[in-house]
Amino acid sequence: MPSIKLNRFKGQAPKVASELLENGFAQEALNVKLSSGDLVPYRQPVVVDNTVRIVNVKTVHALKNPSTDALVWLSWVTDVDIVTASDTSDDEQRFYYTGDGVPKVSNYSLATDGSEPYPSTSGYYELGLDVPTATTVATATSFSVVSATHYERDSGNTATFYGGTHNLRTGNVVTIRDFVSSDEAKSFNATNVTVTVINATDFQYYNPGDTVSKTANTTGRADMAGSTQVRTYLYTWVTPWDEESINSPVSNEVFVKEGQTITVSSLPSAKPSGDNFVRGIRLYRNLTSAATTDYFLLKTLWFLTSSVSFTRASNVSTVVLAYPHNMIVGDRFKIKSSTIDSGGFNVTGGTVVSVVNKTSFTYADIGSDVGVTGDTDGVLCHDVAENSTDTARYWGDSNHNFTDDFAASGLSTILPSENYDKPNSAMKGIINYHKNMLIGFFDNQLCISFSNKPHAWPEKYRITLDSNIVAISVNGGYILALTEENPYNISGNSPASLSIVRIDANYPCLSKRSVQNIGSQGIMWATHGGLATWIGGGGVGIATTKLHDWDTWGDYLDPTTIIGHYYNDKYFGSHSLGSFTFELNNEEGGTFVEINYLFTAAYTEPLSGVMYYTADTSGDILEWDNKNQILAPLEWKSKTITIPGYMNAGAARVIADYTTTDAETLNITNYNNSVAVSNAAVW
Repeated sequence: MPSIKLNRFKGQAPKVASELLENGFAQEALNVKLSSGDLVPYRQPVVVDNTVRIVNVKTVHALKNPSTDALVWLSWVTDVDIVTASDTSDDEQRFYYTGDGVPKVSNYSLATDGSEPYPSTSGYYELGLDVPTATTVATATSFSVVSATHYERDSGNTATFYGGTHNLRTGNVVTIRDFVSSDEAKSFNATNVTVTVINATDFQYYNPGDTVSKTANTTGRADMAGSTQVRTYLYTWVTPWDEESINSPVSNEVFVKEGQTITVSSLPSAKPSGDNFVRGIRLYRNLTSAATTDYFLLKTLWFLTSSVSFTRASNVSTVVLAYPHNMIVGDRFKIKSSTIDSGGFNVTGGTVVSVVNKTSFTYADIGSDVGVTGDTDGVLCHDVAENSTDTARYWGDSNHNFTDDFAASGLSTILPSENYDKPNSAMKGIINYHKNMLIGFFDNQLCISFSNKPHAWPEKYRITLDSNIVAISVNGGYILALTEENPYNISGNSPASLSIVRIDANYPCLSKRSVQNIGSQGIMWATHGGLATWIGGGGVGIATTKLHDWDTWGDYLDPTTIIGHYYNDKYFGSHSLGSFTFELNNEEGGTFVEINYLFTAAYTEPLSGVMYYTADTSGDILEWDNKNQILAPLEWKSKTITIPGYMNAGAARVIADYTTTDAETLNITNYNNSVAVSNAAVW
């Protein structure tokens, strides 16, 4: 007796005529998982949270509450791209994003400050720093020649100059002159010697000769030596995240000898206007060699920081500050203007005992125990002395001038930020490339940040393509730039060394939101005729070519509206007419299944591997295919089956293995009751 047997179920292949489909392929496949060959329905989605928005959400992203590990949802009504490019092991959860106005950076505390929906309207800083515009003023202090009172030389050829207050620092170069009363005295004269300071009136220098005991002499003089130098200064903005701006204009020139003291004034004492995290400046001075002139870091000068609260227990005080303190154990500081405990928390010459977190530290402070007490009047001043052994200097304590008497030998950090341009305000599509470089684009311009410098986007290294860029992605160490015409393959290890190759395949990207990196299978995007695919460094093809052609693809859906998501090795796509999943299989062409649940944005939580999505203006966030939910209705329609002759099917056998909940049993009963009515209408 002839029979029809269906024992391996596959997806749809709309390009193939229904009677010519290979065995197992379907004319219709709805809401089914087919990886096992059986018909397994997806579970009905379940609402798990809400974005507190009443319009269609186009982007969702989850952070984790540091205290509870619960997911906290961020959402946008625009197409936003989000990357992390920093160490977030301290639960800061910093992230960078584009598509919501100018490029931005935020973290958990910023984004969730206030009430939902998140991110809060002020919960970000603009990505990148503006160029400082103010010019510093440098004023040289004349050096007063020091008169001697005595001289001395030990057996190790170390001479000691005794005199008046000299204002020298160890490492300064001086000339010793005018010891003329005797040959012995003349032997103490020296040109361009480096001094070691003993105290405010005495210093030593190398001076070969016989041992001489301390001898009175008032004719000797000590004066600054060396060649006269042209000295200039500049500064940069700096944030507690170690972001640094391009430098300010160069100061006026002053002509000095090495070691001469210079006062640098007209320095900023507060952050520039705008949404930025600037909390200080870095001051640089020039050093000129035969080959070049470079600017070297003198000191990072942090702005005054207000307190939030103080605590004291067992003679150890804890201060909580409004902004990060940027200090480590052993750093020196001053706290002034605190009003609680009769000003008992104020301290000059304080030393950090322990760092509690970025905004709090402890210090030794003798006094009675005081519980946590709010105080916004206290002010933290940072020490800006050259060395920890020098007398502390607290920038901003009395003024914001800086005294530069630093030795050139101690300067080692060259200004790094000459090309730290702020990203273009229209930049979008931000992604993370290897070596922690970020990539973005606007118009036909590809933009690249410096490695580990997410805020620095050098304009001179932008790449211009022939067509406007629609989307970018990364796979296998290569960047793929998808345009309105051809794709481009880009690679390299720094913004200065990227190479670019146009791929000669007319597969334009029709929907930016369709682009998905699907791991070892490359990058997929919606184009004419199907889903295009590209594996890093390789060629481009149509992944769906065995299932769709140009006609069926355009009739089946609108590729310009596809929103893509990668989940469980499947490409999930939602568009204006419906949804689908596609799993690439090179031998059979892949598995294509319709899904009757639309989504406007989707997110897969990395640790749990759970997919969430939004679908409408309710603001609901739904979890996809939760195993505790009831089964969704499925539909699978075989190919048109032809047999040699007529056959009157007398029986059907279904082999199934499943359990059902009470709710699912009720659904099945209701469906079965509707079958007879439906069949009668058809027949």
